[in-house]
This record gives sequence, structure tokens and C-alpha cells, in this order.
Amino acid sequence: MVWGMMIAWYLFLAGVSAGAYLTSHIVSRKFPFATTIQKTGYILAPILLAIGLLLLVFDAEAGLHHPLRFIYLLVNFPNSMMTNGTYIISVFLLITAYQALMVYLKKQVNVWIERLGVLFAIGTAGYTGLLIGVVKAVPLWNTSVLPVLFMVSAFSTGIAATVLFATLADRKACYNMQWLKKTHFSLMGLELILIFFMLYVTSAANEAAYQSVQALIVGEYALMFWLGIITIGLLVPMVIEGVELFHFHASTKPQNLQVSAASSLTGPSLLPALITEGFVLIGGFILRYIVLAAALTISLF
Repeated sequence: MVWGMMIAWYLFLAGVSAGAYLTSHIVSRKFPFATTIQKTGYILAPILLAIGLLLLVFDAEAGLHHPLRFIYLLVNFPNSMMTNGTYIISVFLLITAYQALMVYLKKQVNVWIERLGVLFAIGTAGYTGLLIGVVKAVPLWNTSVLPVLFMVSAFSTGIAATVLFATLADRKACYNMQWLKKTHFSLMGLELILIFFMLYVTSAANEAAYQSVQALIVGEYALMFWLGIITIGLLVPMVIEGVELFHFHASTKPQNLQVSAASSLTGPSLLPALITEGFVLIGGFILRYIVLAAALTISLF
């Protein structure tokens, strides 16, 4: 089994799509006035997912030359996780496309369609981890922690993409979203814990698992792991978010005034958003890529 760059992009884009949809849905409930964030997430979701599905159709190796292989994904239900996931993300794509259209037309969406969208968004985020997690021959993937890690990362990168593009559209779009900053900070902290917990548990499984973990932390992929994921993808954004949270709580501003994840210490600014949210997205992609690339297989016979 060879899953490379295209599948990494597919897993990443599907996760960001699900996270962006969930971000917009939650913001629409907690902060109805934050219309730019809501529109951004709802419009991003189908676009990113469609690109990811296109990459799945033309997946690496043979799929690039035989795109009709995609048809076989639809005929192995419910025995194949890839088939099951294809149905989940296909329904999710229809829901997100419909909701994006309603946003564009400025029309109300039926509440049951929104709830169904949330259900399929969670399913899409979880599926990105389950797709490779069911492969028993690859111990780095075959762990119950991986789907949870990918789901947390999906929500985190979804927030990052939504906030980034909303801020590019309007620098004040996220200025009154202190809750979103706290949520994002917490998700990044949880993701950091899950990464090291997964590596600790996996390394004790067998020799192939141990070698995979070693390749990540001290071997071929160590630079990408420590610099790309841990430092750029998590620690730097957490420091920026943490400084802003500390400044907010230490300030003399009224309690109801909130500072967004994309605002600077002196007011709305594009630079913190580019760094914080951009770095999170970079780290989210690298996470998926090296999880695929560093995996070693074992014989099941």
C-alpha cells in the first residue's frame, strides 16, 4: 500500500472542511452577529472538500492514470472503510454545497439540514483518521488515538482556515470572538498531548511501530516533526494565542469586550492571523503527511 502526497492532501482538506463547517455552525449559535465568520466557514467547506474528493479520484499511483477506479469505492459497502467514508463525505459535500448556496442567496437553512450537516461534519473529521486507522498491518496507524487526534486537528485547522479567510475579507471580522481564541488554544494543547500519547503507546506495540516512531522523533522525519508540527504548527501559535489571552485578562478593558484570535495586542491586524492560523494549517498538513510517510508495515501471517 502506497499512500503519498495526494492522500495526505485529501485527508487534510477533508478535515479542514469539516472543521470549518463546525466552526461556522457553532459561531452562528453563540455569536449571531459574526456573519463574516459564518459565511466564510460555510463557503470554504464545500470548496475544500470538493478539491479533496478530486484528489481522491485521481489518487497517487494507479489512480492518476485510471480515474474510473473511483467507481469501485462505491460498490463495497459496508465492508470497506474507504467506501463508507466516501458515502459520508459525498453526503456532507451535498449538504455543504446547499448551505453555501443558501448563504450566497441570503436565505435561511432548515434547522434539520444544519443538524444533519453537523453530524456528517463530525463523521468526515473522524473518518480521516479511521480510513488509515483500520489498517492492521501498519501499527503507527492502527491505534485508537489516531482518529481522535485527526478529529481534534480537523477542528483546529477548520478554525484556523475560517478565521484566516474571514480576517482577509474583513480585519474586524473576528475582533469580538474571545471564545474562539480560547477554544483554539485548548484544541492545540490537546493536540500536542495526543501526539505524544499516540507515539508513546505506539512505540511499545512491536518493532515496526518502534521504528516508525523513531523515524518521526530522531530519524528521517524528525525535522518535519519537531519544526513543522510541534514548533511551527503548535507551539508558536499557542504562544501567540497565550500572549493575547494573558493581555486580555490583564487589561483594564470591560469584561464584555473580546479580542479575537486574529487580532493583535493593539487592535485588528493581519499579521497575527497570517502567522497563527497559517502556521496551524501548515502543521496540520505536515501531521498527515508524515503519519503516512513514516509508517512501516508488519506481516500478519
